[in-house]
Amino acid sequence: MWNTDMHIKHLRIAVALAIPFSTAVVIACGPDFPPQVLDDRAGTLKATPANSFAYEAAHLVKPTDALQANEGGGASDPSGKPDAADAAFMNPVQLAQLKAVRALKDGDAAYAQGIDLPPAVRLYAAGAVDYLAATDSGTRAQKRFQAVLDLPDKADGDKRAVWAAYMLGQSHAGAMSGAGNKPNEERAQAIRAYALARSRAVAGALDSSGLAVASYGEQARTFLVNGATMCGYLDFVNAMPCADDVAAADLKQAVRLYAEQAARNSNSGVQSLRIIAEWALSDPERAQKLIDDPVAQRLLVSYALARVGDMSGADATRPAEYEVSWGGYGYVDAARGGKDAKVNPVLPSLVAALQKRGIANLADADRVAALAYRSGMYDLAQTLADKQRSALSSWVRAKLALRKGDAAAAAQAYAEASKAFPQNDASVEPASLGLIRAEQSVLSLSRGQYVEAFDQLYKVTSASQARGKDDSLSHPLYSDYSGDTWYLAERVLTVDELKTYVDAHVPATPVPPPPQVLPSTPDKPYYDWLSAHPAQQSDYLRRLLARRLVREGRINDALPYFPDDQDWRYVDIDENYYTDGKRTLASWRYRATAKEYGDALDDAKHAWRAVTRAEAWYKAATLARLRGMEIMGYEEAPDYAGLGGMLAFGIGRTEVLEYPRGDTGKAPLVKTPEQRAAADLPGPFVTDGERKRYAASESKPNQRYHYRNIAVDYVMKSADELPARSQAFAAVLCKGTGFVYYDAALAPLPYRRYVKEGAAVPFSADFGQNCAEPDFKAAGRFPYVQAWKKTRHWVATHRGAALVTAAAVLIAAAALAAGLVRRRRRAVES
Repeated sequence: MWNTDMHIKHLRIAVALAIPFSTAVVIACGPDFPPQVLDDRAGTLKATPANSFAYEAAHLVKPTDALQANEGGGASDPSGKPDAADAAFMNPVQLAQLKAVRALKDGDAAYAQGIDLPPAVRLYAAGAVDYLAATDSGTRAQKRFQAVLDLPDKADGDKRAVWAAYMLGQSHAGAMSGAGNKPNEERAQAIRAYALARSRAVAGALDSSGLAVASYGEQARTFLVNGATMCGYLDFVNAMPCADDVAAADLKQAVRLYAEQAARNSNSGVQSLRIIAEWALSDPERAQKLIDDPVAQRLLVSYALARVGDMSGADATRPAEYEVSWGGYGYVDAARGGKDAKVNPVLPSLVAALQKRGIANLADADRVAALAYRSGMYDLAQTLADKQRSALSSWVRAKLALRKGDAAAAAQAYAEASKAFPQNDASVEPASLGLIRAEQSVLSLSRGQYVEAFDQLYKVTSASQARGKDDSLSHPLYSDYSGDTWYLAERVLTVDELKTYVDAHVPATPVPPPPQVLPSTPDKPYYDWLSAHPAQQSDYLRRLLARRLVREGRINDALPYFPDDQDWRYVDIDENYYTDGKRTLASWRYRATAKEYGDALDDAKHAWRAVTRAEAWYKAATLARLRGMEIMGYEEAPDYAGLGGMLAFGIGRTEVLEYPRGDTGKAPLVKTPEQRAAADLPGPFVTDGERKRYAASESKPNQRYHYRNIAVDYVMKSADELPARSQAFAAVLCKGTGFVYYDAALAPLPYRRYVKEGAAVPFSADFGQNCAEPDFKAAGRFPYVQAWKKTRHWVATHRGAALVTAAAVLIAAAALAAGLVRRRRRAVES
């Protein structure tokens, strides 16, 4: 390992002797969207097969022991200070004494004061004080460290044996620069000490700092020397003469040691290998120093595939370092066929150097096959891919078959590459294996195998989101292609195809026990509970299906696919949620709300009384407006329910505008679903069948938050059933205006109707903002009340005519009654 402060002795011992230098990759704040393989399908299927450099660096060699690095924030240093592991064999008094001993400036005083400490701890602490003081060039410290290793009681010595051996190695390694004509002797002693640290750790000695694995990196540094001068990482980063003068044999030995370190979960080892690989590939003569060693050779090839960008853009002399335009993240890959992309000359140069050594001498033919493919050497890539049977070589063969237009051979090669998913032969990492399956889905989709394509992609996404009690399962295992997965589920499969698939393969997850405090709960316990009971991809898919069924009008079919109403993972926060530091959970539930919506629509269409129908339409409108996102919203465009409706981009297909290229003068208008499908799904590997399905599944209307339009439509239907001059008529239109008062296209519709047909009401002044609730009971009586009022008004203004009319009515009634009596008598007499 390299550490820029390792030459300063007091920092060596007091700060981070066991902590390697490392680099951190900082990504700008999100939102972070999942990569999408369906945006540029030709590019996806042409892209170079490769693993990440971190994966390859960690698999250059296979460990023969179970040692693991400890480079986290909790890793202690070998300075002799107490740590958590010490508490297992020392009491509080001893721990306090050790802390006091370490604060001294003289080793003899430290040894004398540490009389109550275990022998190994006492000796090591005194040696650490001596090493820090460095008053005798470290010889006293070396003797104390050696005394730890020489303790007759091995069990006692093991409490500090790894630390003592490691520090002996550090002492001898540090003496190399001042060893006169004997740097090799000091290196030999350092190597023996580092090897002893590892062997004692393997045998069970305490190694709470992970020094055994760190020793690989420290030993590697002893080979990165120019005469008696030890080269630092900046010599390699800046290509200084010190790095160029390191002997080839020493350089290869350092690579193998860093590989051993990286293979034991050391990020420091990975970064050290990265720096050496970058340095070596910056000049062909440097690469020649490493290319005849199997481990170093694979290091160069892996780095070239993962971290060397191709040329792109105006400056064709420099590699483009980063590319995000294709829906993913990484270095420019000319194999994708991007505009102005050209192969970086470093790549074919490396392939040529490997060819010169002979194919028989290649360490990993499959990786060199991928590199040859990336470099445009397709015949060589085919030869090398056929030479080795692995998931990676099958992946390369699939790419080559597609270049020849042989989709059947490509499909077979993809099937071989993804065989036994998610397990594999380690030639590809889990994320790359997920990409293989995703590319297989692209190919299946291009052949019209829609359900199969969805199945392949859903399994990848589902595996990427797998979670469990093991912390290793709390991060994506493979690849998250949820944007493409939900696109297929929502816009390509028919609703019955999706329902059949879900019924067969996607059961509902068990309902977890509810949180302790309900319905109002403090933030932390509530979110801790949610974190412990996360929703799964299967739950998201079932909700997507439920919303599709609601949009199709099949609400009863949809209900089982909504979350169980007792499942608190799907309880929203109330709009006025924050009171006294607690979040109030909303009372509505998905399934109950969807049922209520369906019942309202049923009443609206089949109720006998007009006012009942009006009330039902209004209720359906209210539910559609307030809960439309949850019960009928599109996962992706135009509603983006998957993002809570907050963004209108990022996942799935981007909404197509009337002028898709933004050129209102030349671009053709896009007006119909078929035109939008053609504009949104261009290029090869898209079937006409997919475009037809895409058009058929388009939102109706095709507008963002489409359910708001539905709510306004229902409001207008409610008004149709109400007397125009009633309070309810004005109130439902007022509410409808409030639903979309900020929408310039929708808001005027209910308002204009009110102005045209409605009566003056107290809330007309701020119509759409402060509305009264509709009085449907009054609306039901409204026709009769209006008729009575009209009658009273006519009588009051036409008294004479009213009297004559009343007399005529009475005479007619009397005559009618008399007639009925006579008819009854005749019937009795007969």
